[in-house]
Amino acid sequence: MKKMVFAMMFAIMLFATMATSYAERGDWHGGIRSRIIEDQERIERGVEHGSLTRHEARMLQRELGDILDKIDRMKADGRLDPREREIINRNLDRLDRDITREKRNDQRRY
Repeated sequence: MKKMVFAMMFAIMLFATMATSYAERGDWHGGIRSRIIEDQERIERGVEHGSLTRHEARMLQRELGDILDKIDRMKADGRLDPREREIINRNLDRLDRDITREKRNDQRRY
């Protein structure tokens, strides 16, 4: 049990570090970095308050990681064009809905 808790906390810290490193880069705008940080914090609060199970949190963290990977691929040319920003914002909208749905689905950590 302790190993699972430690692994979960490590994963949360890893993704928080990744989100912070993305936030420190000043080369993409449009609120994307603040949305990523807010989504990461929402997932962490859900785990802390028990409204997200470990499985749900891992799934949401994986989804956020996929979005961050997509941003890296899109930024290969050094910037995000408006179409790419729109795609990322749609992905972040979906993640927001998924976080809300998972928090409200009445599965609790006991």
